[in-house]
Amino acid sequence: MLKRYLPAIRQANAQLDPARAANVETGSALKIHSAQYRVFRRNDLNYPPVKYVGALGAAPLLAGYPRWFFTAATDRGSAPATRDFLLFVQERSGAPWRVTYAPFSSKTNGALATGVDVADFPAVVDAGDSGLATPPGKIAAVLASAATVGSKSPYAKQFTQDEAFQSVLRKVADNRSAYTSNGWAGTSRAVDARTPVYALRTKSGGALVWFGLDLQHSYRNKGDITMVWDTHGAGDIHHGFGLASEMRSSITRQERFELVAYIPPKGKGTIRLLGTRWFPLSVRGS
Repeated sequence: MLKRYLPAIRQANAQLDPARAANVETGSALKIHSAQYRVFRRNDLNYPPVKYVGALGAAPLLAGYPRWFFTAATDRGSAPATRDFLLFVQERSGAPWRVTYAPFSSKTNGALATGVDVADFPAVVDAGDSGLATPPGKIAAVLASAATVGSKSPYAKQFTQDEAFQSVLRKVADNRSAYTSNGWAGTSRAVDARTPVYALRTKSGGALVWFGLDLQHSYRNKGDITMVWDTHGAGDIHHGFGLASEMRSSITRQERFELVAYIPPKGKGTIRLLGTRWFPLSVRGS
């Protein structure tokens, strides 16, 4: 499947073409790429090449549909290199296999993570599995609480306090601080993206889980300071979504995090975010 996906997504990326991406992607992965293509096209940017040079993976034991499996592929085209946790899904018999999640990690070789390994054909983990530190079906809501409330959230201590976790929290806290300190009133919060959750059993008895988290920002200007949003990788985000660079009165944004996490058995450690991918899905304002 990776051999089919790679040339197709290379072509879609080169042409910034969501229709081509839709041949090999679906769900959250396609939404993020479509938003990126829109911003890159308007800002006259090129998408970095994808060069997969090695992969690990596993296909869970499934009796019906949808069927799915994952490939953790090392991408030497990005700088620095990444390991992309690609989740392929087939919705029904005869349907194409397409990527629905594509979070990535800076760890590019060796085991998926320290102490995290899976069999070639692992079992699927139930969304309500109570033997884990948190059930897979609740991990998005748990992370959303931690990101929205911060260290005061009772759920924050359930996560390993590493850079991946802190980067999610900063997306909320930094937006809240930037707007309110400049005379804007409103809210920033994280919510369950309500996207499908995929979970498989690890050899440790834990679970490897793919899920989505959305960030929602809504602010109105109560003073006279305008706001801009220029990023290193994507340039002027406001312009990329067809808006003026300076927001003068209001702003509403939806951003998507795709994540892959390791959830340990209950009492056996904290949840670790092994891979993330982030991009705004929509921006409105004036």
